[in-house]
Amino acid sequence: MVIIYFKCMSWRLTIFIILICVISLVLRLYRLAEPNRYYFDEVYHAVTAKAYADNNPAAYDPFAPAPREGTAYDWLHPPLAKLIQALSIKILGDNSLGWRLPSAIFGVALIAAVFVLTNIFFGAKSAIFASLIIAFENLTFVMSRITMNDIFLSFFVVVSFIWTTEYIRFQRVRDLIISCIFLGLAISTKWTGIYAIGVVGSFILWDQIQKKSLSLKFLLLLFIPGVIYLVSYGQFWLQGHNAKQFIDLHKQIWWYQNREDLKHSYGTTALFCAPEGLDAMKTWCPWILDVRPVYFSYEQYGEKAGYIYALGNPLIFWGGIVSISYLIGRLIEERKREIAFLLAGYFVFWLPWVFAPRILFLYHYLPSIPFLAISIGVFLSDIYKSKFKYLAILGLLAIILTFFFFYPITSGYPITPESIEKFMWLKTWR
Repeated sequence: MVIIYFKCMSWRLTIFIILICVISLVLRLYRLAEPNRYYFDEVYHAVTAKAYADNNPAAYDPFAPAPREGTAYDWLHPPLAKLIQALSIKILGDNSLGWRLPSAIFGVALIAAVFVLTNIFFGAKSAIFASLIIAFENLTFVMSRITMNDIFLSFFVVVSFIWTTEYIRFQRVRDLIISCIFLGLAISTKWTGIYAIGVVGSFILWDQIQKKSLSLKFLLLLFIPGVIYLVSYGQFWLQGHNAKQFIDLHKQIWWYQNREDLKHSYGTTALFCAPEGLDAMKTWCPWILDVRPVYFSYEQYGEKAGYIYALGNPLIFWGGIVSISYLIGRLIEERKREIAFLLAGYFVFWLPWVFAPRILFLYHYLPSIPFLAISIGVFLSDIYKSKFKYLAILGLLAIILTFFFFYPITSGYPITPESIEKFMWLKTWR
């Protein structure tokens, strides 16, 4: 879709987005294989991807013993992202590059998808700002370099929004089917994709009510994603598992996702830090303020050390509060569907977590960040169109410079241990 879309753009815009994607790919590939071991949730995801590559049925068994000490199979999430990672392992081997390369590719693809969606909604200037912002967002960068599933979910969601917009604009069934396919890929990556189905379904239904043309085509939003979800478990079925085992597996998933006894030193909810669990004392640290990142990795390199923090670019997080507020104001004044769709995409991926029955982490906010980047892109674009255009440019430069300032501790680049303190702008980042 992105390639077809680029053919319709001016050559300048095409060169711009290609250049940004190439730069972003280089940044993501540089030292991608370091650390040359599992870190953070790779002890679940990479291990499971390898089991998928080996067609090992234990990967789908909630009661299977750990394949090695300190690891476990990830049966908690649908298999699609891990199947993609398994294909990479089959091609590149069971090594850190093989585990992580798909995340880097999808992280770059997300930048192009944000550009396309923003261009459709708000035009080229906003798209340029938004794509640069998502390209230089540190949490998105970190999640593009680890063997987890969140970056895949974010990409599938944004692309589903693109095709939904095309369907609403032109009423082509083909566009609705493609949107449904990507929604199916989203829920086959992580259950959170259901939120995207809710948003897309609401806007399509709203559009049909406005046009007084209710149609059974709406049911495709339930049928196609459901079929894709079942197909994503194709290996599970081919291994000889039956429907009862499929149901039992999902009962275990539901049980675990609703556990209230989980604890983690970096555990949060959408609003609070909860290192001792939800029933213990909590402190105010909402995701939107970038208060509590997740310490992913420490690796010794002689006298230096590589740190990886799942930390958001603070200027994007903090500036995003202003831009979201600005767009809410524009929505009240202009009542434009595009703004409502954007805001729905942003809020639906973090507000429901306020009511989560278990602890979470900052990276669960990731699917909201593309929409946050778009909101800042629109805000800066509007400033650029005014007599204060240079403030927009300075704001963008500040965001890019902040990304590179935090690059060492979001990429694992070796630094002296004592220099870590200069990166700790907030004491809660330790």
